Amino acid sequence: MLVFDQLRKNDLQLQLLALVVCAGLGILAVGLWWVQVVTASRYQESLETQSIKTVRVPGVRGKIFDRNGVVLADNKPSYNINLCIEDLRSSFQAEFKRSLPRSVTTNDLPFWKDWLGVSAVKTQRVPLTASERLHLQRDSRYRAVNRVVAQLGDIMSTPLTLDYTNFYKHFEGSPAMPYPLASNLTPARLASFTEQSFSVPGVDLEIQPQRFYPNSNLAAHVLGYVSRKNESVANEVAYYDYRLQDFKGEVGVEGGQDTNLRGAAGEKAVTINNLGYRRSESWVTPIEPGKNAYLTIDLRIQAAAETAFRTHAGFTGRGAVVVMDVWSGDVLAMSSWPTFDPNWLAKKEFPPGAYSRWEDKDLAIRINRAAYAQYQPGSVIKTLVALAALETPEARFNPNDIYHVVPGPDGVHGIYIGRGFKVRDTVHAGDYTLRRAISQSSNAYFVSLGLRPGVFDKVIELAEELHFGQKLGLGLMQEYRGIFPPREKLRNDGDKANVCIGGGELSITPCQVAVLISAIANGGKVLQPRLIDRLESQDPLAPETTIIAPKGETRGQLNVSKRSFEILREAMLDETESDEGTGKRVVGCGFRVCGKTGTAERNERIPGENRKKNTTWFASFAPYESPRYAVVVAVENGISGGTSCVPIARDVYLALKAIDAEYTSKNLNVVKR
Repeated sequence: MLVFDQLRKNDLQLQLLALVVCAGLGILAVGLWWVQVVTASRYQESLETQSIKTVRVPGVRGKIFDRNGVVLADNKPSYNINLCIEDLRSSFQAEFKRSLPRSVTTNDLPFWKDWLGVSAVKTQRVPLTASERLHLQRDSRYRAVNRVVAQLGDIMSTPLTLDYTNFYKHFEGSPAMPYPLASNLTPARLASFTEQSFSVPGVDLEIQPQRFYPNSNLAAHVLGYVSRKNESVANEVAYYDYRLQDFKGEVGVEGGQDTNLRGAAGEKAVTINNLGYRRSESWVTPIEPGKNAYLTIDLRIQAAAETAFRTHAGFTGRGAVVVMDVWSGDVLAMSSWPTFDPNWLAKKEFPPGAYSRWEDKDLAIRINRAAYAQYQPGSVIKTLVALAALETPEARFNPNDIYHVVPGPDGVHGIYIGRGFKVRDTVHAGDYTLRRAISQSSNAYFVSLGLRPGVFDKVIELAEELHFGQKLGLGLMQEYRGIFPPREKLRNDGDKANVCIGGGELSITPCQVAVLISAIANGGKVLQPRLIDRLESQDPLAPETTIIAPKGETRGQLNVSKRSFEILREAMLDETESDEGTGKRVVGCGFRVCGKTGTAERNERIPGENRKKNTTWFASFAPYESPRYAVVVAVENGISGGTSCVPIARDVYLALKAIDAEYTSKNLNVVKR
């Protein structure tokens, strides 16, 4: 062939080049033989000991907005420092070698060795058992990592500690995964770390989304709170080798809409070598971000409600305020007091004194009192008794008829004396029509009314149509169904009398009272309260459809005539506009308000005060001419509904009037529907 013919010529350079090429090919052949034959078993063993670990990566949690697009719950970056353990393998080995025990002996040397400078001291390693060697390796790793932690603390001027047990629990369980050293870095610490982190081996800056509530405790009970949970949700793989921290909604909108807000976690596959360290990773399932939730809450009205409650009830006051659109059922504000800051739970950081408040069962700041508190309705229930009497023909009730309240033992206040029971009254003895009995809240009048033929049966019928004793379905994971005693428990007149004035076993929530008042205002529609307006994808270009909650959905209709509603509304207007009315302090709020005050006493007494514990109420709607808003206020242990609750409602109505004026000036609908 041509190549061999050229080599036969006396060309030294070409022959030398051919020799080099052949030598190279020979070396490659020997290397291939060495890998494929001699060391094949070692590579095969390494391959067999490799494994793939699955890692759950949570999706980005959806935001929560009010009805006007103001952010109520957001995500902000949280800067965390992690340690990549595989980067410290050489440090582990060096520390282990330094830690090996050694024996030291001194020998007598010949003069010539001493003259040559040979050391008489001889050091040699002490043999270790397998158990001793394992223990020394553990301690060496801990010391190596602890030096890194101390160095990191010096850089950030913050003392950091390394827990021995936690470190080895992580090392032995998931050495391929990052070990957290510091979380939620402040800007100053982040800057210090960024400037000097190059000098610290094995550390890495991780950025994760952190749940954040920009308005602090505003609407806290509506929003609820989240906690760190590493658990699977519905339609998700149940087992992962490692889980990055995830947020789980506990209560409120965060809890009720957790599945939609959370989205779907993704999955990464991490290849682990035979030493347990990471070699490569790849995505198996991409993450899906959660949906954004838009609420019916108006942050301005919510702020007005909370400010009004704090102003008039004080920082230690307890109770709730609910504002509802009487036509759509939209909850415009839902305030519960005392409150908390949901950022405490998201960051797991409680300011001084906050944790004791959080754990205080008597204070009960975790409870959404607007939807979960068990309150007797007191005189608020008298509106239902009035409607029942107006709708019962056999009762022969004329609202203009005069009922004479007889004087009680003190000769001033009234009393009702029945068969085997007595009901004391808070009003003076005298003559009362329906309007005067509503405006002054006479117990004797409404007990006599409720015990007329057929009236109490109608009361029970209306309570059933209002779904008293059933949950409203607010989706907050904190909701009390209330109690309306069954017919079989209301056999004697004394039990019926208690119900007619809002006592006995009867209990209700402020949200349920808002449904009752809205039904009186709108002509009998029993609304389904609405807190969620819609759920939207975080990606505006996503093909997913927006989920819109039905507006103006009803749960039923009160079997009451238009005439009866009009009579009751006029009586409720008298309560706020007559000189004798218990709700007259609301005058001047910008609306003509129809209302009903109430006070439900309990047998317990307030420590240090000569009065019983109670729940005071003001349930109202406005404007009288064309109702739009229902405002319900409940204050625990107040003086009376007129004294403790009406001023709060007045401030809320002033805020509603200002918002109406703003909408009117912009030629918008007064109530956004």
